[in-house]
Amino acid sequence: MDDLVPHPSRAAAVGAAPPRYLIFFFGSLVALGPLSIDFYLPAFPTIAKAFGVTVFSVQNTLSAFLIGYGCGQFFGGSLSDQIGRKRVGYVGLSIYVVASFSIAFSHGIEQMIVLRFLQAIGGGFSTVICMATVRDIYPIEQLGRRFATVTMVVLVAPLVAPMIGSYVLPLGWQVVFYIKAAYAACLLAAYSVLVPETRHGRWSNLSVRSIFVQCANVVTRRVDGRRLPIRYALAMALATSVLMTFVTNASFIYQQYFGVAVSRFPYLFGLSVLGFMSMTLFSMRRLTTDNAAVFFRRGLTIQVCAVGGLVIVVLTGHAALWTVVPFIVLMVSTLGLIGPAGSARYMGFFTQLAGSASSVYSTMMFSFGGVLGALTGILADGTLAPIVLVMAAATATASLIGLTLGSRRGGRATATIPVSRDGSS
Repeated sequence: MDDLVPHPSRAAAVGAAPPRYLIFFFGSLVALGPLSIDFYLPAFPTIAKAFGVTVFSVQNTLSAFLIGYGCGQFFGGSLSDQIGRKRVGYVGLSIYVVASFSIAFSHGIEQMIVLRFLQAIGGGFSTVICMATVRDIYPIEQLGRRFATVTMVVLVAPLVAPMIGSYVLPLGWQVVFYIKAAYAACLLAAYSVLVPETRHGRWSNLSVRSIFVQCANVVTRRVDGRRLPIRYALAMALATSVLMTFVTNASFIYQQYFGVAVSRFPYLFGLSVLGFMSMTLFSMRRLTTDNAAVFFRRGLTIQVCAVGGLVIVVLTGHAALWTVVPFIVLMVSTLGLIGPAGSARYMGFFTQLAGSASSVYSTMMFSFGGVLGALTGILADGTLAPIVLVMAAATATASLIGLTLGSRRGGRATATIPVSRDGSS
């Protein structure tokens, strides 16, 4: 039983005041996810030509990554509650490095899809522990600002990754994956030296059954008599899947539909990232425990309005760069409110099961993103209509769930709850 209860020395492991570099390292580690996605977006047409397939076939490698990433996060977070955060991080980063090198030697799109799935498993393992570790280290009143800081660091990746990808593309699309492998290898080295263990465990604690029990406890957790935690997770996951649906189709939208050159693609894509960063910076400065619920609901409202405007523009035949891009930028920017505020509220409901809570949310987020991205490929008709309608369904559902959360500050539910070996509390 004690093996799954937070170790009494974990606070001492990071000190009374955790080193400032820790939060930036976690941001750099979480950035592995967007780096894995955005870095190769400009290479979609090149990869399609190399393998003799369509761009929509190449998009399947991204959908496979999102689904695999969700699977990796589902198991990784719960395992870190059992055997410790660092063991899971080591395994994940090692898998990611090997898979990235292997992708560069792919001989066909099918092989690439399988390897991208394996790469995603490793990436999911290594990044899901970040949210849980931040919860381990920092007090609840700091969570919103800390998650916002992590997000700011993460956003550097989608801002610069497409630019770097377009610059190295003349060297061959394989170079993109060599760089990814090198980045993960550097993270692995830094992780082993700079980051202390914040959740002590043993290999003997390993139990697959416990993973499902722990996650079930997260899903069924009630606060003030309501299942508030899972509602926050669902709304966040659906709102973020809107972004992932856009990212999956960004190459088609900008490069194929609007005919944007490879050299201009990173700049158009970067506008959305800059908007996201601006809203996240606002959250860093203004987000508190008291206003997190308000920030969350307002972010959902703005997003559903932005996507609604996008649907109107597309369905009325007025789609052009100058009419579409502003709505996309606003749609993505709202996640700078939704993400930090929702994460602070959601993770604040958990202590011992922080890793499992991170697993549940991350699994839903990437699974939704992967499924919706694949759905846009299935429904593809050469127009933007299937893309914007899928995004509209996701954000509308998220907004409806947000309305059920009410306006009460309600339930921080952070009391320590003993956790048994099978994950029950």
